[in-house]
Amino acid sequence: MRSKACYAISFLIIVSATAYIGPRSRAAGRTLAPPWLVFAPPDEEITFAVPSLPSARIAEVNNNYLQPQQERMLAHCEYSGYGEGLNFIVHSFKAEHPERFAANRVNYVMQFGDFERDLSIDGIVTKLYRTVRQTRNGGFTQRSFRFTTKHHVYLITVITLENSDPVIDHFLASLHSRKDSDVVTQAARPDETVTAEIFSNKEVTRPAIVVWKDEPSYTEAARRNHVVGTVVIDAVFGPDGYVANITIGRGLKDGLNESAIDVARTIRFFPALKDGKPVSQRTSFEYNFNLY
Repeated sequence: MRSKACYAISFLIIVSATAYIGPRSRAAGRTLAPPWLVFAPPDEEITFAVPSLPSARIAEVNNNYLQPQQERMLAHCEYSGYGEGLNFIVHSFKAEHPERFAANRVNYVMQFGDFERDLSIDGIVTKLYRTVRQTRNGGFTQRSFRFTTKHHVYLITVITLENSDPVIDHFLASLHSRKDSDVVTQAARPDETVTAEIFSNKEVTRPAIVVWKDEPSYTEAARRNHVVGTVVIDAVFGPDGYVANITIGRGLKDGLNESAIDVARTIRFFPALKDGKPVSQRTSFEYNFNLY
């Protein structure tokens, strides 16, 4: 069952009007460009600074397969975005007993990566894990950590092209417990249409590097009607790090097209480069729906 406060975010991105300056760091010949916005979504217990407006998605909550003694998930929200060379993904799992839920459901963060260092978030101590990954278009470094609050488990991933980048510490230093004084205001989604020139994979100097791609949720109608198959998405990887110009190349009924589009907006990537500048790249990808 979806949390009402969390559900509203699927239509509105909530960003605090407060600017986060933070420490000005210099590395790899560049300086961070403050200010970042303090992101303070409703029904959450954390705030953190973002270099650009994030997307927000409500993931399906399915407790049907759990054993009676296992902790139920009450809501699952995902916030993600890109800016200044940083891809960030924040998963929020709401549960009645977050510590119990973490032990049963989100231990997978411990199954990959090397321990890098301890983190302290307003007195909550956690461990930061690092993984270096390589794709055919280029490599990247992924860091992940998790921690629990009174009502939530947070699983956070930050991804950069370079192993060492000032945006990592800039993001981590901004992460704090939510305060009553944190003000939320409405803000527009990232642009969903790219009007600048769009290039093919062969026309760019370096194609976009996809670093995060979630799976879409089955709709209840599709389950009832046993709908299976593949949804093909045609889209553009924008120069701002967000997916735009989304259309259905081949679709399915009972809401599966909409489910695929919803999750396609949360794909995180490093934009394609042409002559050293970020550009738009035409792309297509598939989502497979199978009943198990």
